[in-house]
Amino acid sequence: MPGLWAAGRRWLGPAWPPLVAALLVGGTLWLAVTPASRNLELTTSAMQGPTLEQVRPSASGEVDPRLAAAVDAILARRGIAVRTNNLGMFLADVAPELRVEQQLLFQNLRTVGVSPIFRRAEPWVDYEAVRRYGLATGTFRVSMRYQLAGTKLASAATDVGYTYTVRDNRLYLVADDDLDQAIGAKRQPWDFGRVEVVRRKNVLVIVNQGQGALAQKLANQTVQMARQVRKLWKGHLQIVPVIVAMREPQVLTDMPPTLPGDEPARVQPMPAPGISGLPVGGYVVIRPGAQSTFDSAQMTHVLLHLLPVKMGELVPRWLAEGIAEYGENLQLVATGRGAAVAKARSEVSRELLGELTRLPADDEFTTTQSYDISWLAVEHLIKEVGVKPVTDFYFQVGRRGYSQAARERLMQEYTGFTEETLVESLRSLAG
Repeated sequence: MPGLWAAGRRWLGPAWPPLVAALLVGGTLWLAVTPASRNLELTTSAMQGPTLEQVRPSASGEVDPRLAAAVDAILARRGIAVRTNNLGMFLADVAPELRVEQQLLFQNLRTVGVSPIFRRAEPWVDYEAVRRYGLATGTFRVSMRYQLAGTKLASAATDVGYTYTVRDNRLYLVADDDLDQAIGAKRQPWDFGRVEVVRRKNVLVIVNQGQGALAQKLANQTVQMARQVRKLWKGHLQIVPVIVAMREPQVLTDMPPTLPGDEPARVQPMPAPGISGLPVGGYVVIRPGAQSTFDSAQMTHVLLHLLPVKMGELVPRWLAEGIAEYGENLQLVATGRGAAVAKARSEVSRELLGELTRLPADDEFTTTQSYDISWLAVEHLIKEVGVKPVTDFYFQVGRRGYSQAARERLMQEYTGFTEETLVESLRSLAG
C-alpha cells in the first residue's frame, strides 16, 4: 500500500523559529508574523538581495534559509488556524483570488475534524508558475500531517503543492494546484465541494453537502455490519471505519491513477508520515454509481478488507478476497438470499473445483472465477479448522509472508494445510 506518497520525504533547511520569517525581492519586505500586530522588517542590505529564485534546488538540494523561514512561518500559522478555528489567520497569507477556494477548504477541514500540521518538504521546479506569477515565485511540495477527530487513528499524511509569490512586499499563497498531477495532490474528501459529516461512536461518514440521508443510511449500515464482522474477525481492527461516499469519482484515487474498476467500494489506505511505516488505517470509498444500491452484504465485504489494512501487503490475494467473499455470502444468507448462495456454491464446485490444480495467483483476479475459488477455499478452510486459525494465519502472513516459502510455512503452522493440500481437499468437493 505505501507508494509514491512516501518517496523522498525530507525536511530542508534548519529548524527556524516561526517568528523569524522574511524575504526580499527589492526594497523592503514586510512579512506578517503572529500576532498580527507584530511585523518583521529586513532591509535590502540585511538580506543581501535574495529573491524567490532561490527556491529552485541548489546542488545540495537546499533552499535559502531566509526563504525557508518565511514559508515555514506561513505553514505553521496555517495549521494553527485550522486547529483554533481562526479563519482570519488561515486567509491572511492567501492571495485575494484564492481566498474563496481556501475558505471552502478551511470549512471542510473543520467539518471533517481534521487537525493538520503543514511542513515544507522540498522545492519543486515549476517554470509555468514562474511564467505566470513572475520571478519572485516558488513552488513547494508540502507534507500535511493530520488526525481525524473521533477516529482513534494515529496521524496520517498527504502531500499538497503550494506556490508562493511576493506582492506589495509580502509573501502570498497564490496557487494550491500546480503539483496536482505531479504528486497526486488534492484528492482528499475535503478538497472538493462542501461536505457533510455524520458521526457515530465508532463510525465517521463523509458525503457531499445535501446528502445527509445517504450519510445516515451508511452510518446505520456500518454500525450494524461492523458488529457482525467483529464476530467473524478476531484479529486487529480499525476501531472507527471512515466511510466516504461522494459524487466525485476522483476522491481518494490512487497515485499514479489506475483505471476505474466496477467494484461497488474499495479501501484506500491512510499513509503514515515518514517513508517506511504501514498505513495508520484506511478509508472505505463507495463508488458514486453504487451509493444508492449499496447493501449490507457489500458493506460486510469491504469492512473485511478494511479491518486488517494495517497488517501489511503480504497476504495472499486468494486469502484476502476469500475472507471478504466469505463474509459477504454469510450476510446474503442472513438476509434471506441463502438459495442464491447455495446455487452459486454448487455451480462453482461443479464447474471449477474438479480440474483445480492451484489457488489463484495474486495477479489473476481479473475474472469472477478467481474470487469464487478463493471464497470456497476460505470457506472450506474455516469449516475444517475454524475461524480463529484462519484469521491468525491472515494476521501473521500479512506481516511475515515475504516469500512463497514463508507463506507455506505459516499456513501449515496455523491451519495444518499447505496450498497444495488445500487444493487437493477442494477437489474432493467437486460436484
